[in-house]
Amino acid sequence: MPQDGHVKIFLIFAFILIFSVNIFGSQDLDLSILKMVNGTPQPIFDVPKAVISSDYFAGILGLSSIFISPYQTLVTFGITLGEVEILKNIFERPRPFQTYDWVVKRADASGYSMPSGHAAMAFESAYIWSEYFPRFSPLFYALATYVAISRVYYGVHYPSDVIIGGIIGYLTAFTVSKNFKSYPVIQLSYAF
Repeated sequence: MPQDGHVKIFLIFAFILIFSVNIFGSQDLDLSILKMVNGTPQPIFDVPKAVISSDYFAGILGLSSIFISPYQTLVTFGITLGEVEILKNIFERPRPFQTYDWVVKRADASGYSMPSGHAAMAFESAYIWSEYFPRFSPLFYALATYVAISRVYYGVHYPSDVIIGGIIGYLTAFTVSKNFKSYPVIQLSYAF
Protein backbone atom coordinates (compact mmCIF):
# COMPACT_ATOMS: atom_id res chain seq x y z
CA MET A 1 0.00 0.00 0.00
CA PRO A 2 1.43 3.41 -0.92
CA GLN A 3 -0.15 5.03 2.16
CA ASP A 4 1.80 2.71 4.46
CA GLY A 5 5.05 3.99 2.96
CA HIS A 6 4.18 7.60 3.79
CA VAL A 7 3.14 6.71 7.32
CA LYS A 8 6.38 4.78 7.91
CA ILE A 9 8.50 7.66 6.65
CA PHE A 10 6.62 10.07 8.92
CA LEU A 11 6.99 7.82 11.95
CA ILE A 12 10.71 7.28 11.35
CA PHE A 13 11.22 11.04 10.93
CA ALA A 14 9.26 11.76 14.13
CA PHE A 15 11.23 9.11 16.03
CA ILE A 16 14.57 10.55 14.91
CA LEU A 17 13.42 14.10 15.66
CA ILE A 18 12.28 13.31 19.20
CA PHE A 19 15.37 11.33 20.10
CA SER A 20 17.73 13.88 18.57
CA VAL A 21 16.03 16.61 20.60
CA ASN A 22 16.37 14.53 23.79
CA ILE A 23 19.97 13.46 23.06
CA PHE A 24 21.13 17.06 22.79
CA GLY A 25 19.49 17.86 26.14
CA SER A 26 16.91 20.23 24.75
CA GLN A 27 13.26 19.86 25.52
CA ASP A 28 12.38 23.24 24.06
CA LEU A 29 10.39 21.77 21.16
CA ASP A 30 8.53 19.34 23.44
CA LEU A 31 7.67 22.10 25.92
CA SER A 32 6.69 24.61 23.23
CA ILE A 33 4.21 22.18 21.71
CA LEU A 34 2.95 21.20 25.18
CA LYS A 35 2.34 24.87 26.07
CA MET A 36 0.52 25.50 22.80
CA VAL A 37 -1.74 22.42 22.97
CA ASN A 38 -2.31 22.30 26.72
CA GLY A 39 -2.65 26.05 27.28
CA THR A 40 -5.49 26.72 24.86
CA PRO A 41 -9.01 25.57 25.85
CA GLN A 42 -10.43 23.21 23.21
CA PRO A 43 -14.05 22.07 23.63
CA ILE A 44 -13.48 19.31 21.05
CA PHE A 45 -11.31 17.56 23.67
CA ASP A 46 -13.25 18.62 26.78
CA VAL A 47 -16.57 16.99 25.83
CA PRO A 48 -15.37 13.36 25.58
CA LYS A 49 -12.74 13.74 28.36
CA ALA A 50 -14.36 11.30 30.79
CA VAL A 51 -14.23 8.55 28.18
CA ILE A 52 -10.87 9.23 26.50
CA SER A 53 -8.94 9.86 29.71
CA SER A 54 -9.97 6.51 31.22
CA ASP A 55 -7.42 3.69 31.35
CA TYR A 56 -10.25 1.37 30.36
CA PHE A 57 -10.61 3.33 27.12
CA ALA A 58 -7.01 2.53 26.16
CA GLY A 59 -7.66 -1.18 26.70
CA ILE A 60 -10.94 -1.15 24.82
CA LEU A 61 -9.29 0.78 22.00
CA GLY A 62 -6.42 -1.70 21.81
CA LEU A 63 -8.84 -4.63 21.72
CA SER A 64 -11.43 -3.00 19.43
CA SER A 65 -10.44 -5.08 16.40
CA ILE A 66 -10.89 -8.39 18.23
CA PHE A 67 -14.02 -9.22 16.23
CA ILE A 68 -12.32 -8.85 12.86
CA SER A 69 -9.02 -10.55 13.77
CA PRO A 70 -9.03 -12.10 17.27
CA TYR A 71 -5.60 -13.74 17.32
CA GLN A 72 -3.79 -10.87 15.63
CA THR A 73 -5.46 -8.37 17.98
CA LEU A 74 -4.65 -10.28 21.17
CA VAL A 75 -1.01 -10.85 20.21
CA THR A 76 -0.54 -7.22 19.14
CA PHE A 77 -2.29 -5.90 22.26
CA GLY A 78 -0.18 -8.06 24.57
CA ILE A 79 3.12 -7.11 22.95
CA THR A 80 2.23 -3.41 22.82
CA LEU A 81 1.14 -3.36 26.45
CA GLY A 82 4.36 -5.10 27.49
CA GLU A 83 6.54 -2.70 25.50
CA VAL A 84 4.79 0.35 26.94
CA GLU A 85 5.11 -0.86 30.55
CA ILE A 86 8.78 -1.82 30.14
CA LEU A 87 9.65 1.54 28.56
CA LYS A 88 7.73 3.49 31.22
CA ASN A 89 9.85 1.81 33.88
CA ILE A 90 13.09 2.40 31.95
CA PHE A 91 12.48 6.12 31.29
CA GLU A 92 10.68 6.88 34.60
CA ARG A 93 9.61 10.23 33.16
CA PRO A 94 7.22 12.18 35.40
CA ARG A 95 4.05 13.47 33.83
CA PRO A 96 3.99 17.12 32.70
CA PHE A 97 1.55 18.24 35.41
CA GLN A 98 3.90 16.75 38.02
CA THR A 99 6.93 18.64 36.69
CA TYR A 100 5.64 22.04 35.58
CA ASP A 101 3.19 24.14 37.59
CA TRP A 102 1.99 25.94 34.44
CA VAL A 103 0.57 22.73 32.95
CA VAL A 104 -3.22 22.59 33.12
CA LYS A 105 -4.17 19.15 34.46
CA ARG A 106 -7.44 18.28 32.77
CA ALA A 107 -7.49 14.54 33.49
CA ASP A 108 -6.18 12.10 36.06
CA ALA A 109 -3.27 9.82 35.27
CA SER A 110 -0.87 7.78 37.33
CA GLY A 111 2.44 6.13 36.68
CA TYR A 112 5.10 7.38 34.32
CA SER A 113 4.66 9.45 31.19
CA MET A 114 6.95 7.99 28.48
CA PRO A 115 5.55 6.43 26.28
CA SER A 116 1.81 7.04 26.02
CA GLY A 117 -0.18 3.82 26.30
CA HIS A 118 -3.27 5.52 24.90
CA ALA A 119 -1.39 6.61 21.77
CA ALA A 120 0.18 3.15 21.39
CA MET A 121 -3.20 1.44 21.57
CA ALA A 122 -4.81 3.99 19.26
CA PHE A 123 -2.23 3.54 16.50
CA GLU A 124 -2.11 -0.23 16.97
CA SER A 125 -5.85 -0.35 16.51
CA ALA A 126 -5.78 2.08 13.56
CA TYR A 127 -3.30 -0.16 11.76
CA ILE A 128 -5.35 -3.34 12.23
CA TRP A 129 -8.64 -1.68 11.26
CA SER A 130 -6.96 -0.12 8.21
CA GLU A 131 -5.75 -3.52 7.07
CA TYR A 132 -9.28 -4.85 6.92
CA PHE A 133 -10.99 -1.65 5.83
CA PRO A 134 -8.34 0.30 3.86
CA ARG A 135 -10.91 2.69 2.45
CA PHE A 136 -11.47 4.10 5.94
CA SER A 137 -7.76 4.27 6.80
CA PRO A 138 -7.67 8.11 6.99
CA LEU A 139 -10.55 8.03 9.48
CA PHE A 140 -8.84 5.42 11.69
CA TYR A 141 -5.56 7.34 11.75
CA ALA A 142 -7.38 10.64 12.34
CA LEU A 143 -9.07 9.11 15.40
CA ALA A 144 -5.73 7.78 16.65
CA THR A 145 -4.17 11.22 16.20
CA TYR A 146 -7.12 12.79 18.04
CA VAL A 147 -6.56 10.44 21.01
CA ALA A 148 -2.82 11.20 21.01
CA ILE A 149 -3.31 14.99 20.92
CA SER A 150 -5.93 14.77 23.67
CA ARG A 151 -3.32 13.26 26.01
CA VAL A 152 -1.11 16.33 25.54
CA TYR A 153 -4.12 18.63 25.91
CA TYR A 154 -5.08 16.95 29.20
CA GLY A 155 -1.57 17.64 30.53
CA VAL A 156 -0.77 13.98 31.18
CA HIS A 157 1.79 13.48 28.36
CA TYR A 158 4.48 15.38 26.49
CA PRO A 159 4.26 15.45 22.69
CA SER A 160 7.27 13.11 22.49
CA ASP A 161 5.41 10.60 24.72
CA VAL A 162 2.52 10.33 22.29
CA ILE A 163 4.77 10.24 19.22
CA ILE A 164 6.84 7.40 20.68
CA GLY A 165 3.64 5.65 21.84
CA GLY A 166 2.17 5.97 18.34
CA ILE A 167 5.34 4.59 16.79
CA ILE A 168 5.33 1.63 19.18
CA GLY A 169 1.69 0.82 18.46
CA TYR A 170 2.05 1.18 14.70
CA LEU A 171 5.30 -0.77 14.36
CA THR A 172 4.12 -3.54 16.67
CA ALA A 173 0.89 -3.95 14.71
CA PHE A 174 2.84 -3.86 11.44
CA THR A 175 5.33 -6.49 12.62
CA VAL A 176 2.69 -8.81 14.05
CA SER A 177 0.57 -8.42 10.93
CA LYS A 178 3.39 -9.37 8.56
CA ASN A 179 4.36 -12.37 10.68
CA PHE A 180 0.74 -13.35 11.31
CA LYS A 181 0.04 -13.54 7.59
CA SER A 182 3.24 -15.49 6.91
CA TYR A 183 3.05 -17.86 9.86
CA PRO A 184 -0.49 -18.12 11.24
CA VAL A 185 -0.12 -20.05 14.48
CA ILE A 186 -3.82 -20.63 15.01
CA GLN A 187 -6.44 -20.99 12.32
CA LEU A 188 -9.76 -19.78 13.68
CA SER A 189 -12.98 -20.85 12.02
CA TYR A 190 -16.48 -19.70 12.72
CA ALA A 191 -18.03 -22.47 10.61
CA PHE A 192 -19.99 -25.07 12.57
